[in-house]
Amino acid sequence: MKVTEPRLTAALDRPSADVRLFLLYGPDESTAMAHAARLARAMGQGAERIDLDGPTLRGDPARLSDEASSLSLFGDARYVRVTGAGEESLDAVEALLAADQAGNPVVMIAPTVKATGKLVKLALTSDRVLAFACYPPNARDAAAVVSELARAQGLRLSPAAVQRIVRGSDGDRAVMAREVEKVALYCDAAPDRPRDADE
Repeated sequence: MKVTEPRLTAALDRPSADVRLFLLYGPDESTAMAHAARLARAMGQGAERIDLDGPTLRGDPARLSDEASSLSLFGDARYVRVTGAGEESLDAVEALLAADQAGNPVVMIAPTVKATGKLVKLALTSDRVLAFACYPPNARDAAAVVSELARAQGLRLSPAAVQRIVRGSDGDRAVMAREVEKVALYCDAAPDRPRDADE
């Protein structure tokens, strides 16, 4: 099913066995990777990550459901991250959704998949999939992203500083995050010791 960003982030922060797949599609790969990192944090520091990609799934469609249902060797939490996925992953997703069980969440980053593609259409019809379209943010949304990233780092950025980071990053969420991290490090900011920063 299609979800809003707040619903997606809430689901990523508290993974549920009811959701087998988080499908992050659209051209803004850095936003998709940021959401995938959110799932990684929710799974815990010792969680095992299984990395797959689109070409691997094309050659072995059953691998995705196998990995999603496998237990960790040491009993730790585990999840599957698929990068570079495209329409070739359709058979693998169908197998995942048809499997009797799949205890490990899957996050799939599909930057080349269109909203009209078969993979997205399948995701929208299943209540076991949360699908979210990742597009580069406009100027207002980018400012909100920078402010949110800054708050998480313990920074209170002035509006001028926020706009400077937005302009310098050209709307790339990964660049915004790195710039905010640098400012936080320079100001010795942290969530437990917030700092103000201007231009």
